[in-house]
Amino acid sequence: MFDDLRTFWRQVLRCRNLGMCSSPFQYYFRWKRSMRKGASSVSDELAWVSFQVIDFLNKNIGSSSKVFEYGGGGSTLFFLRRANEVVTVEHNEEWFKILSTKISKEKAVRWKGAFVPAEKGLPMTNPDAAVPEHYYTTDEAFLDSNFRRYASHIDTFPEGYFDCVVVDGRSRPSCLVHAMPQIKEGGFLVLDNSEREYYREKTWPMLQGSFESVIDHFSPTPYSKEFTRASVWVKKRKA
Repeated sequence: MFDDLRTFWRQVLRCRNLGMCSSPFQYYFRWKRSMRKGASSVSDELAWVSFQVIDFLNKNIGSSSKVFEYGGGGSTLFFLRRANEVVTVEHNEEWFKILSTKISKEKAVRWKGAFVPAEKGLPMTNPDAAVPEHYYTTDEAFLDSNFRRYASHIDTFPEGYFDCVVVDGRSRPSCLVHAMPQIKEGGFLVLDNSEREYYREKTWPMLQGSFESVIDHFSPTPYSKEFTRASVWVKKRKA
């Protein structure tokens, strides 16, 4: 117990000047439970984002909600217990097959899963993962590939179709840009691991005007010894 508490306290000290959520100790026992042996987001059917964002999603995703997620897993099962429709795009074929077997026939009627792998080739000689138009990633397994089809899969749906889009996959700046017009007014955009500066560098200015920030904090995160940062925006309603 004391080792867990020391680990948690070290993270509180690390993040207190970085923009931490209020009252992080409210999440301690949930965090401690998630660190038990054998626990995972899939077995717990839990979105692998900070507890602060999990609580936000619990309050704002309902039986009529339509959700799109870049990157599937425990979050897919989490949303299928709450939402009317869940669309998942996944780049890893093996993981996509595993995820597909975890979804019951009952829930499968509300799930639209798509395996969309990276494409070989780069759109320019010196790609930058921070630039949305480059569809690039810093993942060493894909340094010779692009994620244009993956990021643009959401474009097959009408503008303003989704109540919530979660960006937690590859080429996240690219995914953010494609997600923006597909979210309905009053809907939500979620970016996981927003502590990574290159996710924010080009996309934050694009969000100004149309979106309002509602969460942008470090917070305890299930299955992780370190606190992570996640950001949530709401799409403003037109006057």
